[in-house]
Amino acid sequence: MTTESPSSTINTYSGIRIDPLAPAPDRIRLEDVAHGLSQTCRFSGQSEFFYSVASHSLFVSYELAREHDSVVQLYGLLHDAAEAYITDLPRPVKRRIDEFDAIEERILEATWQRLDVPEPTEDEWAAVMDADDRLFRYEATELLNGYRPTEQPSLEYELTPCAPTEVRQQFLERADRLRSEVE
Repeated sequence: MTTESPSSTINTYSGIRIDPLAPAPDRIRLEDVAHGLSQTCRFSGQSEFFYSVASHSLFVSYELAREHDSVVQLYGLLHDAAEAYITDLPRPVKRRIDEFDAIEERILEATWQRLDVPEPTEDEWAAVMDADDRLFRYEATELLNGYRPTEQPSLEYELTPCAPTEVRQQFLERADRLRSEVE
């Protein structure tokens, strides 16, 4: 029985209530992460078509597969897991909210604990953030009118609309495969 008050928790897709400001690892569900990210549009919905955070996360994971093992690919897949519970904010807004990074970190720590994977090392997380940044620049170039970064990565991912149910399933399948390789 939980003692969380309804005002400090949110309902999730699976029916679990979670306090996003103080997440308990036993409240994290991979299906909630996959569902939430598949329903959340990148770029505040300002992209050419609906493009989910789950799709972005899959591509980050694939990008990491070029040079990194399964656990780093899993970190890449889950690097935005907090956004399943607190949504995606544009970078300029995120930078102005002092507590936001700490909230994201607490959710990610609970996610690593729930999935029984070690927290990433600094080098592993730097690799994830580097792949995330490359994908950001590529996606923004492809999906936002008028966006031209100073350094445009040469990636060849096909960014197409994908139904949330499809990308949720792809996300879950990749997570299952990577988790089985990590164990």
